[in-house]
Amino acid sequence: MEIYKRISSGNLIRWSIFFFLPVFVTASEVSLQETVVGFIGGSAVLNCSSEEPLIKIQDIRVRWSHKDQNVYEIIKGQVSVEKQDPEYRDRTESFPEEYLRGNFSIKLNNLQHTDAGLYKCYIIEESVIKSVELSTQERQAIQIPSEGTKPKPEMIVMFISVLCTGIIFSLAVSSFINITV
Repeated sequence: MEIYKRISSGNLIRWSIFFFLPVFVTASEVSLQETVVGFIGGSAVLNCSSEEPLIKIQDIRVRWSHKDQNVYEIIKGQVSVEKQDPEYRDRTESFPEEYLRGNFSIKLNNLQHTDAGLYKCYIIEESVIKSVELSTQERQAIQIPSEGTKPKPEMIVMFISVLCTGIIFSLAVSSFINITV
């Protein structure tokens, strides 16, 4: 009987809503992470996709951030650079033709050491946060072969001679077959 009084008074219901509401709110946000490796001076594509394609361009609102800096923002389907951190200006681009398919990936050009770290893509309409870890590396210098690995000119001349001889021989044989037939 006492339990019935608690339920009927609403205390238990209010308590359960207070207790379970944060669980439902947290469960509606999705956080995924991937790692991308890029070379200093090169480019890297940081992927961010919605689970479902968005129907209206005016519904699209996406924000990319890195270390609390505004990297890139899409508002109502348009790129907005007003609040973009100067460090990323003229180095970021996206793929507007992919927005309605739910693809909000960005390409970061002219990579620098300071670009390494965790990037977050927040798709506001869906409460989706996608995390991408960018790792930057120095590009390996092109290794010049030592004298011992260079092909000798005599070997090149011999290879070309054998190749030409084979071609001439096959042409001669095919002409001979055509004459006798």
